[in-house]
Order: sequence, then structure tokens, then C-alpha cells
Amino acid sequence: MRSFRDLPLKQKLVVTMMATTAAALLLAAFGIVLTDSVLFRGYLRRDLSALARIIADNTTAPLEFDDPTSAGDTLATLRARAHVVDACVYRPDGALFAAYSRRDSTGCPPMSRQSGIRFTGEGLLVSQAIVLGGRQIGVLMLKYDLGELWERVRLYGSTVFAVLLASSLLAFLLSARLREIIAAPVAHLVRATTSVSETGDYSTRAEKLSGDELGLLVDRFNEMLAGIQSRDEALKKERERFRFMAESMPQKIFTARPDGYTDYLNRQWMEFTGLPIDQLLGSGWAQFVHPDDIEENVAVWRHSVETGEPLHFEHRFRRADGKYRWHLTRAHAMRDAGGTIIMWIGSSTDIHEQKEKEEALRRANDDLQQFAYSASHDLREPIRNVTVYSEMVASRYHDAIDAEGRMFLGFLVEGGRRLAMLVNDLLAYTSAGTAELPEVQADSDAVLKHSLASLAEAIRESGAEVTSDALPPVYMGEAHLQQVLQNLIANALKYRDRNPPRVHISAVRHSADWCFSVTDNGIGIDPQYKDKIFGVFKRLHTDRNYGGTGIGLAICKRVVERYGGRIWVESQPGKGATFFFTVPRRAQARTAKAE
Repeated sequence: MRSFRDLPLKQKLVVTMMATTAAALLLAAFGIVLTDSVLFRGYLRRDLSALARIIADNTTAPLEFDDPTSAGDTLATLRARAHVVDACVYRPDGALFAAYSRRDSTGCPPMSRQSGIRFTGEGLLVSQAIVLGGRQIGVLMLKYDLGELWERVRLYGSTVFAVLLASSLLAFLLSARLREIIAAPVAHLVRATTSVSETGDYSTRAEKLSGDELGLLVDRFNEMLAGIQSRDEALKKERERFRFMAESMPQKIFTARPDGYTDYLNRQWMEFTGLPIDQLLGSGWAQFVHPDDIEENVAVWRHSVETGEPLHFEHRFRRADGKYRWHLTRAHAMRDAGGTIIMWIGSSTDIHEQKEKEEALRRANDDLQQFAYSASHDLREPIRNVTVYSEMVASRYHDAIDAEGRMFLGFLVEGGRRLAMLVNDLLAYTSAGTAELPEVQADSDAVLKHSLASLAEAIRESGAEVTSDALPPVYMGEAHLQQVLQNLIANALKYRDRNPPRVHISAVRHSADWCFSVTDNGIGIDPQYKDKIFGVFKRLHTDRNYGGTGIGLAICKRVVERYGGRIWVESQPGKGATFFFTVPRRAQARTAKAE
């Protein structure tokens, strides 16, 4: 059985009106019957009290002259009152003197010496003293049933029922007419909402049938539909614009639901794979990913879907002819005003030629690096011989050579030393990108001590003060870390003004990296050269003032980038400089050569 809440609005209105009418009539009828009952009881008390006094007065003579027959005749006149059950006269001593009883009577009620009227379970009981000359000569007892009262209740009940029936019929007829006034606008509104829900046609409008609150509701509903229709048309235009742009682009464009299910692919996908779009939707695209890439590809995509992080992945897709081509796939989450992801938009760009060029360039760089390493290594011995023999000539034949010859010989010795230094730096630079990435951490404090020990003479000569904070252990080769720290500290000692150098080394944690800093009070660097100084053979000062080959910072940059970090400088001329470099807090997963 349907509950009242689930009934149609028309039936609710009818039931409500009928129930309200019936409740009002029943309440009114109950009040009328109850009031009449109370009033009729009062009437009975007064009527029976008067009747009892009259009978009592008429039985004084029979009692006085001891004439029970005359008393019985007097009592017999009560037959005219059909609801009188018993009428009994008692002597003062309680002896029954005369009596009248109806056929269904169970006997005279016992005598009560106190005059009065009271209701009992059998009816109304009246006690009236019989007095003559101020002397009580007897007692009259009357018992009256309540049948007359119940007859009035039944009469009123029948009348109320008839009125209730007639009123209910009239209420039903009126409600059937009045409900249309309320239900019709609501029904029109329901039909309009159902039509919009089923067809998606926001041009539908509800018909306004009244000017009351329901009419106002219809107006607001139609205004809402107009707003939705306008936004829907604008959205359709944007979708068509997006589709046109996506179909016109050379990249492979796709969109996906928040759960990662691919729900749109442009025609470039069909042209590339040779399959219809419906076979690529969902996860159908995965069948074209290279077997070596699919596991990581799916894991990265699932991670982006779960976290909302952008997708950036290089992998290989199989073309319709069976050949695999490298693609760069990127996707970003589109969010609503509350930050909830509503869709993913991404693209896959063919980078096969670029990858081939990068591979060719990498091989060329490897060959060049190997050549530079071999050439530098092979040049060390001839250069060392030139330097050694030049020094021997200068020592043994110093007096046999004139001043100009000794000057030329000095140039030769100095040039040999500088060339040897340059070859050593080139070897350090080329070897910086070939070492394996470590899987254990290096003790940064111990590495710093070794670096300072190697620079002890330069520190002593310059009168420098080198301080440091506690440094964290890092995943970096000890030799490479010493190479970086030693180069940065040596530069701080070299590029100083007249004041003794002050150098401080520290490290702080930045997100997933450790950020080291080397701060000095030297001559500083013009900010316009802050990127240039990290290039090979890039020097800002002449050899006359500051020696060096211009490779030290390039070596630092190559080493730091080898470990996935970066290096930069912050400085102003005359205000010292601070060199920063970062090292990832976690060990790098690969051991490839430097690119």
C-alpha cells in the first residue's frame, strides 16, 4: 500500500480536504453530543427532583392513615414515565410501605435516609424524605434508567452521521473542483521538467496558469531553463570549436573522464593506428604502446589520475604499418571552481625524428668526449716533457743565454705549465659525466675537510677564514662532491679584494633536494654574467689579475647536473657572492652517461 507521501498531488489534496472536513465535523458533533448529554443530565436531575417531591406529598396521607393501597395507587401513576424503573415508599424504620416496579425491575433500591440524587451504574437514584408537620414519616426512593439519555445520543449520532456523510460528499465535489486550481499548474510544471529530463531540450517552457506563488515558481523555472539553454548553446559552440581545433591539429588529441577512461580521440589517432575510434576509446589505445613501455606507461597514467598531477611521458606507439614511433604524451586535469577534476585533456606528439637526432647527437657527443679525453690524456706526457726540459734548460744554461733568451724561455716554461693545467682541467671536465651514480651516501662533512686540506696552502697565504655548518650526507660521489666544493672555495679565495677572504659553507633542505651554499666576501659578480660564468673557458677577468683556465665552474655545473641538481649564483659587484647547488635527497634510479 502506498504511503500518503507517495500519493499523487491530486489525491493528496482530496485526502487532505476530506480529512480536514471530517475531522472538523466529528469534533463539532462530539462537542454537540457531549454538551447535550451534560445539559440533559442536569434537566433529568431537576425533573426527577420535582417529581419525587410531588409523589412524596401525595403519599403523606396514606402513610399517616396506614393506607398502603392508596399509596400504591399514587405510585402506579408513574407508569406514564416509561423510564421509571422503581418507586418505593419506606417507613422511617426502613420497612417497605408501598411500591411500584417495572416488569424488568430487579427490586426496590435500599432506603437512603439522606435526600438527594445520584448517578449509579444502573441509572439515576432519587431519595426524597416524606415530611408531615415538620416530622419525617417516610422515605420515597425512585430509580430512573438512562435509556432516555442514550436515545438522545443515538438520535444526535444519527443526525451527525447523516450530516457528516452529506458534508463529505459536498467536500469531495468541491475538492475535485478546487484541486485542479492547485494541481494543474504543478502538473504542467512536472510535464515540463520531465520533457527536459528525457529530451535534453532546454527550449521547453512551462505554462503559467496563475499569478500566485505557483505562477512565480513557473516564472523562475522558465528563467532557469533560459539560462541553462543559453549556457548549453555556448557550451555546444565551445565543444564544436574544441573539436574543430582538435581535428585540425597535427598532434593526437584526447580527453578522458576523471577516472581516466578515454572518451574522445581526434582523427589523427585513426589515421595513425588504422583502427576506428570506437576501438581506441577507454583503454583501447594501450594495445599500440610498445611492450617495453606499457607497464610504466599505465603506472604513470594511473598515478596522475589518482593524484591529479600532470602527465608527462615519452613512449613508443605502433603505427598502422607495424613500426613504432616515439611520442611525447602530456595531459592536464581540468577542474571546476571547487577544485574537483571534471576531465583530462592531453596530446601525443610525434617526436621520433627528434629522438633520432638526439640519439645521433648523443653518439657524436660521446665520440667527441672520448676524443677529448684521449687527446687530453695523450697530450699530458708531451706537455710534461716540454715543461720539464724547458725548466732544465733555464736552470743549466741560464748564464749562456742573454736576457731576451731567458725571457723567451720563461714564456715557454709558463706556457707549458698553463697548458698542463688546461689539459688536467679538460680531463676533469670530460670525466665528470662518466662516473656511475652512487647508491650509498657520502659524508659531506668529511668531504669538506678533505677539500680544505687540499686548499690549505692557499688558505694560509690569503689569510682566509673558512667556516661551515653541519652538512647532510648526500647521494653523490665523494670525488665529485669534493671537486665541486673545492672549485667553489678556491674561487672564493682567488677572487678577493684587499680584505682577507671570509667563506661559509652551509646546506638546507628544499622539498626533495638538499641546497648547498658557498658564501664569500670577495669582489662579486655582475648579475648580467651569472649564467655566462658556468660556460667552458668563460672568464670575466684577465690572467694578469686572476689566474685559471675558465673550466672550474663548468666542471661544477657538469657534475651537479649529472646528479639531477642545478647550480646558480647570486651576487652584486663588490658585495661578495653566494654559489648555490642542489643535490636530490634520494638516490637517482639510472646510471646513464651525461647527455
